[in-house]
Amino acid sequence: MCELSVYMVDGEQEDLLMDGVVHILVLDDEIIMEGILGESKRAKGRLVEVDITRTRAMLKPA
Repeated sequence: MCELSVYMVDGEQEDLLMDGVVHILVLDDEIIMEGILGESKRAKGRLVEVDITRTRAMLKPA
């Protein structure tokens, strides 16, 4: 299974928001991330990249 690490990117800085993400829901300027064990986290921003080979997703602030 491919779990993603989700990062918030602001300029050159990348901050890890959540590891083990298996589901990402995009609602306008809000992103809902769900982990493999059912945990969830919300972040304001927009999805800009998903890279399965590097197992990561990148968000930018809203």
